[in-house]
Amino acid sequence: MIKICIQTQNEKVISLNIKGHAEYKEYGEDTVCAGVSSIAIGLLNALDLLNAECTCSMDNNKISVLVNNRDNEQTQIILKTGIIQLETIQESYEAFIKLSKQEV
Repeated sequence: MIKICIQTQNEKVISLNIKGHAEYKEYGEDTVCAGVSSIAIGLLNALDLLNAECTCSMDNNKISVLVNNRDNEQTQIILKTGIIQLETIQESYEAFIKLSKQEV
């Protein structure tokens, strides 16, 4: 199962963590995992191009984003757009993706 944890503070995204495998199909044929990975990598690329003040990492089935400047509107729009995309996939594949949000 893919686990996605989103932390917010005052309606602003402060962190996003994605880990695990969907195990929807065999390795190399798992379209759920590929979809989540594509969204996550697109987010990382967009944040990098924006030179967003975020600490991003991708390592061994885990993708993490820690937002250092929560007041940057472009960063928030990119992250919230990606979260909507992840929620859309989760709606169709609830047995393979668990998405949780936590206000801190």
